[in-house]
Amino acid sequence: MSALGVVGLALNLRAFDFVSQEIRAAEDPEFETFYTKNILLNEGIRAWMAAQDQPHENLIFPEEVLPRENAL
Repeated sequence: MSALGVVGLALNLRAFDFVSQEIRAAEDPEFETFYTKNILLNEGIRAWMAAQDQPHENLIFPEEVLPRENAL
């Protein structure tokens, strides 16, 4: 068996596993796939880190460094 055949077989098995998990997740709302868990984890981290992720919104500049009137 050639190396390409082995790689192709592995990719086909992985695709079949992914599709079968998604079909089961569509039928059963309690079933979570790795993909859905990853999405939930990412959304949770994003919400948790939102304040620390935007430090520029909390910067306070003294009046001397701000642009005046129409200075571009």
